[in-house]
Amino acid sequence: MKERIGLRGHWTIEVRKNGKLVKVIDFDNQLTNLYKNDVLTQLNSGTTNDLQIKYLGIGTGTNTASPTDTQLQAEVFRVQPTSRAITADYVQTIWVIPVQIGNFTYREIGVFAGDATATLNSGMMISRVNVNIEKTESMEVTFIRRDYVTI
Repeated sequence: MKERIGLRGHWTIEVRKNGKLVKVIDFDNQLTNLYKNDVLTQLNSGTTNDLQIKYLGIGTGTNTASPTDTQLQAEVFRVQPTSRAITADYVQTIWVIPVQIGNFTYREIGVFAGDATATLNSGMMISRVNVNIEKTESMEVTFIRRDYVTI
């Protein structure tokens, strides 16, 4: 028997304008080496950073996402999850950015765990991806992230 454990993330981003769904974006995630190394450390010794997803950081940086990234290039603000749940194969985390905040062009998003706080660039960035979403005061953006564990 051959065993294999896999980790992968997937994003769905829903953009609503004046309450009406106008765009849905689906794409796979870029996990970081920090995340991979913490999972390996946990399997080896049982000690690791706290991997609970605590914040979504949004920024204006345009450098291409890479596994070696440790921060967003230009983080502007961050929010805590609106909801989080486990299904049979994944953890789903949702963040909703309402109309009144975060009105600028999003170029990068990152997920933060470990000792992440509301302070920009704090915590362990477990993933970073590039996006291009121009958010205005009439728009609400919902970020849905699914972290899959496969065996």
